[in-house]
Amino acid sequence: MNFKIILVTLCFTGLNCSYALAHSRADLHAPAGVMYEHMHKKGELMLGYNIQSQQQGGRYYSGSHLAASNEMQNYSMLTHKHQMYMHMLHFMYAPTDNLTLTLMPMYMSMNMSMQTNPQQTDSVNDNEHMAHGSSASHGVSGWGDTILSASYRAFEDDRHQLITTLGLSTPTGNYKKYGPDGNPVHYGMQIGAGVWQAIPSISYTYSVDNLKIGLQLLTRQPIFNRLNRLGYYAGDQRSATAWLSYLWNPSLSTSVRIQYNNTDTIQGHYKSSHNHGSPADIQTNYGGEQTFAGLGINTLLPTAGGLRVGAEYMIPLHENLNGVQQRTGHILNMSISKSF
Repeated sequence: MNFKIILVTLCFTGLNCSYALAHSRADLHAPAGVMYEHMHKKGELMLGYNIQSQQQGGRYYSGSHLAASNEMQNYSMLTHKHQMYMHMLHFMYAPTDNLTLTLMPMYMSMNMSMQTNPQQTDSVNDNEHMAHGSSASHGVSGWGDTILSASYRAFEDDRHQLITTLGLSTPTGNYKKYGPDGNPVHYGMQIGAGVWQAIPSISYTYSVDNLKIGLQLLTRQPIFNRLNRLGYYAGDQRSATAWLSYLWNPSLSTSVRIQYNNTDTIQGHYKSSHNHGSPADIQTNYGGEQTFAGLGINTLLPTAGGLRVGAEYMIPLHENLNGVQQRTGHILNMSISKSF
């Protein structure tokens, strides 16, 4: 059916016609893994849900090379697989055409399976011992930090758009999760940061016919205290991403994207008693440089009142990791949103 006919049908079925015409392209939103890159019209409200799944596992690397045996011999336990799920809710409202406000609570869940290090089978920690070949698993879940942001459209014409965003991460997530042994879980499995963080970003898009090019720079860093009350901080983060999308028809677009991440090591140290038996217990085994590439698809469902659905699959191209860490296997981003 011709897309214009669908739009007319939507108008006569009670949906706002100007809304349908203004939101008739699937590529008005970036790939599912990109945020802070689109605006809304005055008075418009958007409700959205995003989920990100990320998996790490396999052999350990030091920098960009396999870790040497002497770098691993002092660890009694090694991670077999680490799976993370991040669920994000988006509440967006535009008080003006050039200003969009966002509230984003998130729910986190992480699971980690571990096994004894075949190079040494000494105590896992001060209180327990495990035999050679043993394995264990543990997980955490809960509401994470909540992000508030304001996006301002600095420039727009028929082909160009420039958006600046200032985000504020509020420390609503639990940064003091403890394991069954009474010690804090690994730094990377804490749900929240425990500090206030600024998340400024700048996004640029260029559109010509069915092609769209997007660029974004983003950073995340603490505002007041660098260390939380448990004595640590997860480290500053910087990222740059670029994408190219093609609109096959008003309801469907596909994209390719590349993303570069640079993350500092953990700063500080747990104040309370904690484990040192695995790489994930050591602050210097966090952060580094990562480059990912991904393929995405965005769909606009006019018969569902303008519902948007997006998906993106990303794999690592290169990782230069601090200390000894496992590489990321893949990242899956999915999104669904509806504007009113």
